[in-house]
Amino acid sequence: MAEIRDIRVPPRIDQLPLSEGETRRPAKQDWRFQIQGDHFDYRQGKILLNEQNLAALVSENLTHLSAHYWTSLGRRLARYRDWATLHVDDPDGLAAFSALLHAFLTKIYGRVKKKFDETLDGVSFHLEDGQLLLNGVNVNAFLEMAKRHRTEKARIFLKGLRNRLAILQSNRSGNPNYEKIRQTVDFLATAIEQELRRYSPAVIELPPPTLQPSKM
Repeated sequence: MAEIRDIRVPPRIDQLPLSEGETRRPAKQDWRFQIQGDHFDYRQGKILLNEQNLAALVSENLTHLSAHYWTSLGRRLARYRDWATLHVDDPDGLAAFSALLHAFLTKIYGRVKKKFDETLDGVSFHLEDGQLLLNGVNVNAFLEMAKRHRTEKARIFLKGLRNRLAILQSNRSGNPNYEKIRQTVDFLATAIEQELRRYSPAVIELPPPTLQPSKM
């Protein structure tokens, strides 16, 4: 019986002493996460979306892609953060990851808010380098193109832009952001009106007259 009591259980591998100068590396963490067809990962201090650096995606497309796209991406990033918090066992890595992701969410939702602020009666507006964009259409650029190529399609499109500008000019909802573009809107509305006057009046085709039977 004494011999049985003297039996010692061998230590686990992770309990063995390390030799001098040797450090135990933490287990490799799996940061891969998939949601709604998108693949997220976190490698070398970068958040990747479908193998593309998210920082580059945001900086290059933040002003161009729709508010719907960024809102959806923001939700998926929040889900990624929640998943990583529960499944990744790396406190230092999680701290850096969370700080980076929070910075992206702040930038994304700031842009989404600005897009909604720059909407008036269903017409979104944005002034970029002196160019006015209405619902994504560069009004300045289209006006210049229409001046060079006066076609019926151009005339119809100009009338549509004129109507959208009129909606902005009414500013019925009192959007304070409109004041930032008011002078540009007034200038373009006048320029489009002048351009439309250069078009020949549309020919209105009347139905042939109905001949009344002669009275005998």
